[in-house]
Amino acid sequence: METYTTKLNNDDITEFDEQGYLFIPALLTPEEAEVLQRDIPDMLNRQGPEVIREPGPNSAIRLVYGGHVHYESFRRLSLHPRLLNPVRQLVRDEVYIHQSRMNPKPGFGAGGAWTWHQDYGTWHRIDGMQQPKAVMTAVFLNDCTAVNAPLMVVPGSQHHGLIDDVAEDEQAEGYALFDIDRQTLQALADAHGIEALMGPAGSVCFLHCNLVHGSSNNVSPWDRTIMYMNYNAVSNACTGTDRVWYHNNRDFTPLVALEDGCLIG
Repeated sequence: METYTTKLNNDDITEFDEQGYLFIPALLTPEEAEVLQRDIPDMLNRQGPEVIREPGPNSAIRLVYGGHVHYESFRRLSLHPRLLNPVRQLVRDEVYIHQSRMNPKPGFGAGGAWTWHQDYGTWHRIDGMQQPKAVMTAVFLNDCTAVNAPLMVVPGSQHHGLIDDVAEDEQAEGYALFDIDRQTLQALADAHGIEALMGPAGSVCFLHCNLVHGSSNNVSPWDRTIMYMNYNAVSNACTGTDRVWYHNNRDFTPLVALEDGCLIG
């Protein structure tokens, strides 16, 4: 098996601090990605409140929360040193899982759009996360290309802090999102541009929780599934208790990394 780094260098950390994200294509091997892919069908067949569906007549699944609790492969992913060790470096602290969620964007228009937003907006306003010391790790479970609704980011937008001019948008039952208004997004995009994150299955992007991001609906015939492991600094543990565990995990125990071959060993 090819050796992959479990530690970022200074240039990597500087890039994250400046741009608000660090994208590493094929951080996981094809074999490791395949292990995770095997559990996707079962996750899509789950029943329960942690499964969020698209609003209206489209019953496609929008999000599945709590995969790191329900599936051994994703538990190991959450403790994988190629994810966990870099996140610790980026937040300069020990971390715990604030939440995990899978966003399956099936093709032919079933995978809905995500309006421009900051994840920290929800976590701060609802979950009581005091500081933006959290990192979202987006693990590509399918190839993400220019045509199957890639995740888009506004580089450097995290430097503007938490944007106050937002509107709460209940895009699906059980999930609140704070939309960024058009004028603000226009100014941010004009100043910083927009980048699409594309790469093969197994690619990973580390994203600052205040980074402005969004995605279009997937009208291609190819699925685009991303698993998010969202880590928060232990010193920044959330104080809110309104939301259930799969939205706002209350176990703040520092995570301990497994061995590098944990997914296939």
